[in-house]
Amino acid sequence: MANFIRQNEAAIGREWIEFARTRSPASDGMSKLALQDHVVDILKFVSADLESQQTPAEQFDKARGHGDKNGSFRQSAAEIHAALRLADGFDIDQMVSEYRALRASVVKQWTARAPLVEADVVDLTRFNEAIDQVVAETVAHYTTTINNSRNLFLGVLGHDLRNPLSAASMGARWIERS
Repeated sequence: MANFIRQNEAAIGREWIEFARTRSPASDGMSKLALQDHVVDILKFVSADLESQQTPAEQFDKARGHGDKNGSFRQSAAEIHAALRLADGFDIDQMVSEYRALRASVVKQWTARAPLVEADVVDLTRFNEAIDQVVAETVAHYTTTINNSRNLFLGVLGHDLRNPLSAASMGARWIERS
């Protein structure tokens, strides 16, 4: 499956762009390059993950979200994709739907090439785990960024309101005393 993904990167990328273009209004006016974003890097991660050696214990841990925490991918394509989609106005549902469409596109194209054999089931399972890992990292970065922005906004709002409220409170106490 890893070789299939590499060989069909362009066709998979085209389907990604076509789907991303439907995520309106966020995608309105976005260039093909902006819509394509990091699909190539994401596909490279998935291909490398499929080719990596994995013990049954590692697969079990990874399937439960306890995979390798030191992978370089987490600091690159997934987080960058989340940050750019957030900046472009994509909501979390639109962003996650891109991965759903990517999964469907790859599986559809891959299964159309020839009948599945037993070894393909292992590849398909690992492919789904790799996509799930990418989704989890993307969502984590997206929600962390949103939460940090919200906390910053609330902090600024609280600080900006404190001075006028203090002045009003002092004025009310002065009027009350006089």
